[in-house]
Amino acid sequence: MKNQWHWLFLLLVFIFSSCGPTIRVLTGLKDPKVESRESIQRYLAENKFDINTNYLTVKSKRDSTEIFNRFLFGFNSDMMLFNAKTGEKHCFLGTEECSGIQMQEAFKNFEEKYTPCTDVAEPSLDDFLAILINQNGEKIDKNSLPEAEFYLFQTWNKYLESKKRFKENLLWLEELEKSSDKIEIIYINTDLLDEWGLEKGKSLPIKIKRDGKKSVSMYFGSLPIAKQHHE
Repeated sequence: MKNQWHWLFLLLVFIFSSCGPTIRVLTGLKDPKVESRESIQRYLAENKFDINTNYLTVKSKRDSTEIFNRFLFGFNSDMMLFNAKTGEKHCFLGTEECSGIQMQEAFKNFEEKYTPCTDVAEPSLDDFLAILINQNGEKIDKNSLPEAEFYLFQTWNKYLESKKRFKENLLWLEELEKSSDKIEIIYINTDLLDEWGLEKGKSLPIKIKRDGKKSVSMYFGSLPIAKQHHE
């Protein structure tokens, strides 16, 4: 059976402290493999990555559209920064597009560089928490989060970074967190999960084509939907 490919055009975005173009990373991107919460927790433990990670959920298992939306959230460069008390999402006031610099400004010059978002389409903290679960599969609410004035949700996954790069980024984020007593970083894993109705161990085929210096085209194959999934 001929594989169906889905096309996605990605503008140039930037990652973490180096702010180098993700094109360099994407061109070496390996096909994302379907994981489980257990395999992700083993990965963290085996590599001594000392973080408490949360996970994305889907409302309808085996729903390709919803699963793709969750998967693409892993490429999101938008700052998910929320006021712990009001639940408002805060947006960057500057013109710098590099997410690493935006993150640094959040910890160093928050009052000058961030303000509550004005777009009514932006999610609230409660909206965002509604699609998350912890490592035990339990729903998350404000009471389950550590005390802080603001929460910064940071995504990560196994397929986009090497272990070495991930470790370097974690160290950088830890140093940022130590520089402020206002912001708490909450980690979210964005790997494909078997509990979404996908076949564990299978992969999502990806083809990447460079479109000049500032963009790439990504072609996704069919999701490895499980033929039978026991609820």
